[in-house]
Amino acid sequence: MRKPMADIAETALRLGHPPTDLAAARPLAVPADTVIVADVWISGDLGFVLLLHRRDDDLIAEELYYSVRRADGVWECPDHLGGGIVGTELGTSAMAEDALAGASVSVVAESESLVHTGRGSDGDEGELVRAWELLVSGGADLIEIERFPPAPGTPAISRRDVTGPLMLLVLLPGERVRVSPMRRENSSFTRFGDVLDLHNPEQ
Repeated sequence: MRKPMADIAETALRLGHPPTDLAAARPLAVPADTVIVADVWISGDLGFVLLLHRRDDDLIAEELYYSVRRADGVWECPDHLGGGIVGTELGTSAMAEDALAGASVSVVAESESLVHTGRGSDGDEGELVRAWELLVSGGADLIEIERFPPAPGTPAISRRDVTGPLMLLVLLPGERVRVSPMRRENSSFTRFGDVLDLHNPEQ
């Protein structure tokens, strides 16, 4: 019997990245009766996990899970936020590049979910977080994420290794980022291709 998806998501959150034995490698094959951890996104004490599985009709489906990390460092049992059909097969590198149609990165899905972020008062109804699923070219070694402050100022920059063609990005209300694919060239990095500006406006 297949392990419950919430348990798989919880394991991925504890690790902070897709488990080695379930990691979404390039290309991304999703066998029957298998749940693949496509990506993990952690922001402070909020964690999100993108899972993929093959349905009985042989189509690939996505499921987004969310959890909060307690004060003792343990993640709560993840909640299911939503899911749907992945619009393309990604079983070969050529399939991913065909879906990108010459782009280096593109948005393939976007969703909003009301979650408790811990930033509001006790008993609040939560905040609308926005999640994007990004399809990333096989030519990218990592993506650079520039986080822009609410007021004019210098953006904070972080980088994430590309572990598979689908990557997850989640923003809280008011957050804005710029995403750039990059190639690793010896000890330096070079941007290439497209740049995405993503924003979750205040409600």
